[in-house]
Amino acid sequence: MVPLKVGTPGQFAELREGLRSLGYSEDAVCQRTGSKTIYEFKDLKEGRPTGPEVNDALDALIRLLMDEVTVEESVLLANLPARLLELLSELDVVRRKGDSGWKATVLLYPVAGLYVVSDRTNLVGEDLPEDLVYAAITENTGRFLSIQPKDPGEDFLDICCGTGIAGLLAATRGAKRVYAADLGARSVHYSNFNAKLNGLEQVVGVQGDLFGAVDGLQFDCIVAHPPYVPDGKKHMLFRDGGEDGEQIFRRIVEDLPKYLKPGGRLYCVTTATDREGEKLEERIRKWLGASSGEFDVLLVATEIGKRPSVVLEAVVKAKGKLGELGPRSELFERLKVTALFYGTVVIERVEQPRRVATARCMKAETVWGEAVEWVRGWEKLAIQPSMPAALKRTRPHLAPEMELEVVHKPGPNGLEPARYRLRAKYPFVFTANAEAWLAVLVGECNGQKTTGEIFDELRAQDVVGPGVTFEHFCAVMHSLISNGFVELDQFPLPRREAPVEELVH
Repeated sequence: MVPLKVGTPGQFAELREGLRSLGYSEDAVCQRTGSKTIYEFKDLKEGRPTGPEVNDALDALIRLLMDEVTVEESVLLANLPARLLELLSELDVVRRKGDSGWKATVLLYPVAGLYVVSDRTNLVGEDLPEDLVYAAITENTGRFLSIQPKDPGEDFLDICCGTGIAGLLAATRGAKRVYAADLGARSVHYSNFNAKLNGLEQVVGVQGDLFGAVDGLQFDCIVAHPPYVPDGKKHMLFRDGGEDGEQIFRRIVEDLPKYLKPGGRLYCVTTATDREGEKLEERIRKWLGASSGEFDVLLVATEIGKRPSVVLEAVVKAKGKLGELGPRSELFERLKVTALFYGTVVIERVEQPRRVATARCMKAETVWGEAVEWVRGWEKLAIQPSMPAALKRTRPHLAPEMELEVVHKPGPNGLEPARYRLRAKYPFVFTANAEAWLAVLVGECNGQKTTGEIFDELRAQDVVGPGVTFEHFCAVMHSLISNGFVELDQFPLPRREAPVEELVH
């Protein structure tokens, strides 16, 4: 049985204000439970360091709505207004358990300045619904929310919406018409409940197979966090992305020419693959078909602790020992996968005919949506025909978190430079072996000389050969800037600043 009853606007407003008046907020929950962010919240069964004691209203709400345990009615009424418990019951957020207890039917938590319900996570021994609604306070959902655009436009679509959290966030940022679309009826029901719980009447949950739920409409912004776990048989809607994990993502991309307005953008957090002879960005352009020339395609990979590429490296090296690596490795071998991408794909439709951008980089794990927006802005700017002339006047300087490593070896005159390695650590992560002339070029980027002056000096010193044109030199500078080695005052790199919970507000 699907929980939650869509009540009246008055009931939702009363519940919303009741929760706020009791201090049920992200900051308060994190402080009380010792969580760095709401996306790292642990309930008692997961080993939260703070104990089960209920001393006030905040404790009672966490125990009832986030810890997935039965709480005695006497404990609740000693700490919460009786009317609040009545409202939670009327909306079927909680139900009686035994003679004297109450237990939540769902999770209800504060996130991104909103109140959101999703399915409980500790469902051991219970039948998991195929369309289970995934919690919006997980680490990967935090990453997804961090890349949501601050300017969502008027017409916004959250596809594969789950709780509808991205659409709710867009509505708070000015979107006028918001659709939260999902194949699962349960997700649509929860999305509509969440919209009303937050008083966001412009958000509407709709059911259908991807764009089938909104056929005939076009959008300024589309966001997606689709299922991407490889699985030949569909078991869980929120998780399984078809045999290769890319089927849903691919279908979204293929339909963009029909549903994305000129100037519109898709933001998608997903996993996908490079394959032998064809990188992911090339595959995406193939999926866009005849309209490929109307779209920028930008990939911003996320550095994560246990990189999936390590698994794929093992696949490549296995060469016939696939039994030791399991069925997923066999799949990657059969598909000739060479690398695995995890991160954000941004696809933007041009408003007027122009050259389109294609780029890929890797961001540090601790940098969020501002890095994605920096890439989007910079790569669009860098491909403009006027860029070489503009770059010639700029004064490039070294990024704060880059390094040049020089290895010296014995030579005729003592120790001599033998190997150069450039390393960027933040906001982008990149390591590259460099030739001597590139090390000299980087050293000249001190903020005092223009790019044109640096080029002329290196040419005069024979560091740059006579066959290298300024346009070629600009391409090298473009790469140094794109990967976080060099920056321009006119386009500064994101700095280490606010944590994710501040960035999503």
